[in-house]
Amino acid sequence: MDRLDALKVFCAVVETGGFRKAADKLGISTPSVTNQIVALETHFGIKLLNRTTRSMSMTDEGRQCYEQALQLLGGMSELETSLQYSNKTPRGSLRVDMPSALSRLHVAPALPKFLAAYPDITLKMTVSDRMIDMVEEGVDVLVRIGQLQDSGLIAKKIASTQFVCCASPAFLKKHGRPKTPDDLARFACLNFLYPKSRQVRPWIFQKDGAPFPQTPQGVLGMDHVESLIEAAKAGCGIVQQMSVSLMEPIRSGALEVVLPDWRAAGPDVSVLYQPRHQRAAKVKVFVDFLQTCFEKV
Repeated sequence: MDRLDALKVFCAVVETGGFRKAADKLGISTPSVTNQIVALETHFGIKLLNRTTRSMSMTDEGRQCYEQALQLLGGMSELETSLQYSNKTPRGSLRVDMPSALSRLHVAPALPKFLAAYPDITLKMTVSDRMIDMVEEGVDVLVRIGQLQDSGLIAKKIASTQFVCCASPAFLKKHGRPKTPDDLARFACLNFLYPKSRQVRPWIFQKDGAPFPQTPQGVLGMDHVESLIEAAKAGCGIVQQMSVSLMEPIRSGALEVVLPDWRAAGPDVSVLYQPRHQRAAKVKVFVDFLQTCFEKV
């Protein structure tokens, strides 16, 4: 039994509240988790967890073990980070989480160059938009769009965005182009719906002053950005989305920009990581790589 690995498993069980959840978090089987806990209890000669078919709780000894295990594992992580920085060789497993549009449009296409440049890094990427607990979920680098919570993480801006209005060439040829936001009332518009509330997200415009919202009457509302853009490419109407999502169809000619003089600044794209990872070589090179991915956004 590797005692450090067993302690990691034990901490995961405590933090997730169950053996199966811990197995999912660690990417191992539930029987493996059970075996590690049993081996750890046998090694110490004590019971760490009170377990029934419906509940689980720590014993007093288990609570003491958990608290000291956190310190031990944290110290090991800091040691690994320090050594990785000292030899300046980026290596090891790197867990990254980012939104779907950023991954698909900007990061994934550039990954071959990164992986070729750093063959000693094993990259594990997940795609989500929720704000996660980086420590609990074992994430090293987090990429997010929009206002950031004061989480104690290091945040670095890697790109700015704009709100851009677009439509397909066929749609514009048939219906013409709006000249001002007020003209949108005469056009078919495609609205984004907030996933939870199902309310329409206002369109944002700016010209010679402060940005202002305006919500045109839509012929279609969807809570999925990429599907809404596909509908615009198919000629359903005019859409407004962030520039990071629209760059590809604009460059390919599938969509054309309308109301270019009324663009408003959108939310920033930021990369976040824990302060103790600030000097880790693998984190540094990946953050530098992300900046190159968004240089032309």
